[in-house]
Amino acid sequence: MHIKKSNSKGFTLIELLIVIIIIGILAAIAFVAYSGSQNKAKKADAQSTVAQVKTKLGEYNADNDKYPKDKATVVTWLKSADGGNNTALGNKFDTTDFTYTPGPSGCASTDDCSSFTLTASKSLYNGDADISVTN
Repeated sequence: MHIKKSNSKGFTLIELLIVIIIIGILAAIAFVAYSGSQNKAKKADAQSTVAQVKTKLGEYNADNDKYPKDKATVVTWLKSADGGNNTALGNKFDTTDFTYTPGPSGCASTDDCSSFTLTASKSLYNGDADISVTN
């Protein structure tokens, strides 16, 4: 019987499996870091939107001595010439992810609102809590 030595070159199945597992671990780490960065960016965008709308509502109050009675009035005003033709901000704020609540309670019926609360839903950025600003 003649046994032939094999000098074949290549990778064994175990070596290939180890490389695949290492690549999978690295991909999982990269995915977690990437999605975390996306959530931080989305949260910063929501905070920025709330801050911009709050500033614009300060201008509205300076001109009208009151705050708008509902969200539709806020959006319409933001998009108007008086609101600075802020169509992009108006469109961004005009979603179900953002809420506007005038105060005190019941002021919408008397059109005499002296405060407000702006809220960005935590669903915008997969967060633990809503972003809320009261004036």
